[in-house]
Amino acid sequence: MTQQAVLALLLTLAGILPGPLDAQDVHQSPRLTIASEGDSVNITCSTRGHLEGILMKKIWPQAYNVIYFEDRQEPTVDRTFSGRINFSGSQKNLTITISSLQLADTGDYTCEAVRKVSARGLFTTVVVKEKSSQEAYRSQEPLQTSFSFPAAIAVGFFFTGLLLGVVCSMLRKIQIKKLCASGIKESPCVVYEDMSYSNRKTPCIPNQYQ
Repeated sequence: MTQQAVLALLLTLAGILPGPLDAQDVHQSPRLTIASEGDSVNITCSTRGHLEGILMKKIWPQAYNVIYFEDRQEPTVDRTFSGRINFSGSQKNLTITISSLQLADTGDYTCEAVRKVSARGLFTTVVVKEKSSQEAYRSQEPLQTSFSFPAAIAVGFFFTGLLLGVVCSMLRKIQIKKLCASGIKESPCVVYEDMSYSNRKTPCIPNQYQ
């Protein structure tokens, strides 16, 4: 059998063969979740059969118990997550919410069904990203826009009125020049000169030196 055939056979068996028995008994989702600092993530643990409670562990990079949940009992929460854990559902189908995420929360989390023979799910990888300055700027951008928008409208109206005033003044000057150049006497630009004084005879004043 050639090397390619052996590889194809192994890949086929990997797709057919079931996973670990305990992983089949405890289902966990999602397999991967990515969030920013301060956000929240949900991890759902579901199992079947007899169950005393659900234990969620952090197995990487440090290994320790995060929470223990049992129906009608006060849950136990590690002090690292104190005040940041919420639950919804029952111990057989439990959704665990981790809020106010920190960079140190990055790691692998697994759900374990607590009973005589305990069973574990696979794991959920949580990746917490550092909140960038760009994201912080975007969160403030709508606030800045709300303040600057009225000012922009006021400035726009001011310049629009100023422009209209200049245009009207220019049009008025052009109209007056056209009326004056037309030669129509009825136009207000025609100036009449009173010639009555020019036609009047001026009396002669006798020359006392003659």
